[in-house]
Amino acid sequence: MKRINLSLVIVFALLIGLSGCMDSDGPDDTAKVKENETAIENYLKTDSLGSKAIRDSSGLYYITRVANPNGQLANRGDAATIKYTGYLLDGTKVVSSTVDSKTTFTFPVEGYLFWGGIERGIFLMKTGEKATFFLPFYLASGNVDKVNIPAYSPIRLEVEFIQTRSEVQQIDEFIAKKNYKNFERTSDNLVIIRSNQVTGDTIKAGEAVKVKYVGKLLDDVKFDEGTSSFITSSGGTIAGFDRALRKLRKKEKAIIIFPSALGYGKTGRGDKILPYAPLQFEIEVLAD
Repeated sequence: MKRINLSLVIVFALLIGLSGCMDSDGPDDTAKVKENETAIENYLKTDSLGSKAIRDSSGLYYITRVANPNGQLANRGDAATIKYTGYLLDGTKVVSSTVDSKTTFTFPVEGYLFWGGIERGIFLMKTGEKATFFLPFYLASGNVDKVNIPAYSPIRLEVEFIQTRSEVQQIDEFIAKKNYKNFERTSDNLVIIRSNQVTGDTIKAGEAVKVKYVGKLLDDVKFDEGTSSFITSSGGTIAGFDRALRKLRKKEKAIIIFPSALGYGKTGRGDKILPYAPLQFEIEVLAD
């Protein structure tokens, strides 16, 4: 579980393999931007609430269908949960959050390279609200054909904002769900649940240790496991893992939980750990 050097940009696919990435702008793209704008504005003339549509500086149009003034705004790093269905302007359904027995989609706010329109749109809503977003191609699937979405397609996206949770809230919910009662928690939300009691000194900085571990997301999806040797405080592993080790003893077992600030931060790790993801590890510090 050694530290991984990450690229600055990690591109994640949409649930059905779509991406918001586009090829480099060609000479046709400027004309297509105007075509999209005209198509969206013509569609709005047929919508009973079309006159209430607002266009933001990116070219995204939106209509608030159900308002909730007392709802919560999303903050950077939150886990936002939405329901959505996307259509071409001719009414053809092309995307949905209802996939593999799931009805909602959760993503890290301002950390997930989802469609650009969703990244902008989530800040225009509060929890409990429903809205329609009209996304020009450059905020949706881009300027190349993607599965069932033709290149340069504007998209109508129906969105319901279910909830938004900070990392601390996610950790608290996880602890409650697992019914963990006796745990240690630091001021920066490193949580340690010890599985056995061992006497003696805790592991020191600069000490060599061998650890058996299983790494999981808070939905219990496993992303890593193994047995590795570490020298504590050497930068050989992420901060939460290292700091937890220095609170344990040889032969001790524990479950540790920590926020992304002590993990992989706003970049995540590959395609398994999204940005702003709190993590859990089952660890056993082996004897010499």
